[in-house]
Amino acid sequence: MKVRCSLQDREVLRMLYPLNFKEHERMQVFLKLISFLANGYLIRLVSNEVLGVVYIRLYLLYATIQILSREPLRKVCLAKHPPEQWPQLVSLIWISIPFSAVLGCSLTLLWVLVLETPDLPHYTAGCVIFAVCAVMELFAEPPHVYLLNKHFVRSPIIVEAVASLLQTLITVAVAHYSSSLVPFIVGAVVYSVLYVMVYWIIYRIKRSKDDLMFYGLSKISVSPEHASLTISFLKQTVLKQVLTMGEDYVMTFLSVVTFAQQGVFSTVSRLAAIVIRVGFKHVEDSYYLFFAQMLRRGLPPDQQGRDALKTCKETLGNLLRFNALFGLVVTVYGLSYARLALLIYGGQSLASSDGPWLLQWHCPYIAVCGINGVSECFYFATMSQMEVENYNLKLLPFSACFLILSVVLSYLFGTVGFILANIGNMAIRIFFSLRYTAQYFGGLDTLYRTLPNIPQLMIIAVCGCTALLSKLVLESTESPLGYLCHIIIGGLSFVLVLLTLWECEDLSFKSFLKSLNPIKMRTKTE
Repeated sequence: MKVRCSLQDREVLRMLYPLNFKEHERMQVFLKLISFLANGYLIRLVSNEVLGVVYIRLYLLYATIQILSREPLRKVCLAKHPPEQWPQLVSLIWISIPFSAVLGCSLTLLWVLVLETPDLPHYTAGCVIFAVCAVMELFAEPPHVYLLNKHFVRSPIIVEAVASLLQTLITVAVAHYSSSLVPFIVGAVVYSVLYVMVYWIIYRIKRSKDDLMFYGLSKISVSPEHASLTISFLKQTVLKQVLTMGEDYVMTFLSVVTFAQQGVFSTVSRLAAIVIRVGFKHVEDSYYLFFAQMLRRGLPPDQQGRDALKTCKETLGNLLRFNALFGLVVTVYGLSYARLALLIYGGQSLASSDGPWLLQWHCPYIAVCGINGVSECFYFATMSQMEVENYNLKLLPFSACFLILSVVLSYLFGTVGFILANIGNMAIRIFFSLRYTAQYFGGLDTLYRTLPNIPQLMIIAVCGCTALLSKLVLESTESPLGYLCHIIIGGLSFVLVLLTLWECEDLSFKSFLKSLNPIKMRTKTE
């Protein structure tokens, strides 16, 4: 059934509907591929201990400062607001910079003076520089929010992809001369400088003559409503940060595994995270913006536009189904090809460690991440401040339970225990967000659409068993010919799965897949 939208809703869809693969996604994938290959070469140049310190300890400091400083403000500023509130929002954006500076100083002292110091040179300098980089990138928040509010959704994607690529290439180049923390410190500085500089260049090109981006520098004017909502989202972000990176906090503060084990865990986690970032992250960010612009926060469904409500319901159902199928296929094939993937990517040392076992368990985690990301982006885009506070109260005891579970499972199963705890964490969050979705739309139609049909489940099961049998017979030979035949069998069965999934879908979902757009409209040309 076709969805009819008002002219205003059509204009919103035309301008901000996410990710037109045909025009710019190929460029993004190309840049990500180069970064992926460069990282695979990098892990052959440095030790697992260095990787553990960088990817767990230093990046945890960086991510904590950055996420707590910017995510609450983004959620407030990217919602639908009347034009007269823009000066207050600009002031709110600029407040993130001094907040991040105070937070960065406090956490850096904690990292340097309290936590266990690894036996590596330049650790203290690394903590200071990573914290400074996190604060520096907050200077790009004003143009970032401006570009998204003006519906220039492609620019942030390209900026981050190009900066990440250059960071990785420079890190690899410096790693040939130093195998300590220095290459990663240099790469972090390069990324932050490029990130901020390019954002402001794009802003200068695309800004309108009457914008008020520097309003907040001369007059701080934040409404009590925005301030209260920001504080609510800050509480929520703290709890979500604990749930999202809980295993990193446990490894950092309790030292339950060695730095070398952390290095293997972080390498495999970052490999799995590539699938999450490429497959889910930008889609989730863009559709959060879509839902926030199409629906008014806090208003009940019967007071929303009927056409906009119907469009959002169909879009959410298609997104959930797409991510469910994607995650199911990744899980089935990941069980059979995890070791071979690590052997090709990181060499024998990574493939002979706990890496394959960790990557196999990351595959179902990827599946639940896809469902959780989409369901929560609708949840957070539409719920009122009171609902945000209620959600925070639910997350508080759950966060404590999650941390305890992470510690217990890590002692029982090693680093795999962190993945098991994360899967349970995501499952509970999915339950909360899908229950809200069912109540919002007054039924389970959207949730039922997520489930694969019988022919799809049958072909995935048959091809998954075939790939598993190929692993047991061919990969165990550890010969180039055996590996090649294993890859060919997996490739052929994967094509068969894709063809079957496509043929078993309805026209609405096929149209959605062609452009990730339920209505055939072109995105805005920047």
